[in-house]
Amino acid sequence: MAKYKKLTPELIEGFLDKMFGRIATQAGKQVAKDMGKKDPKVGKKLARVAALVKDIENDMKGMSKAQKSKFERDLWKRAGVK
Repeated sequence: MAKYKKLTPELIEGFLDKMFGRIATQAGKQVAKDMGKKDPKVGKKLARVAALVKDIENDMKGMSKAQKSKFERDLWKRAGVK
């Protein structure tokens, strides 16, 4: 298992923001795969996140523009962002 040093809440939050923002891109998938080799626990969780992102994107493809907007607002509201 990989060993991590000096994990501050700001560092963790910044990492998660960047990782989840890029998980749908090819580069993000490659980073998740590399991390999975170094730390299998993290790799499994990132693989689940990638599958969820893909599933949500597929669900949103069939929505109208108004439905997408409402879905995004509700999602952000539940997350406590907006």
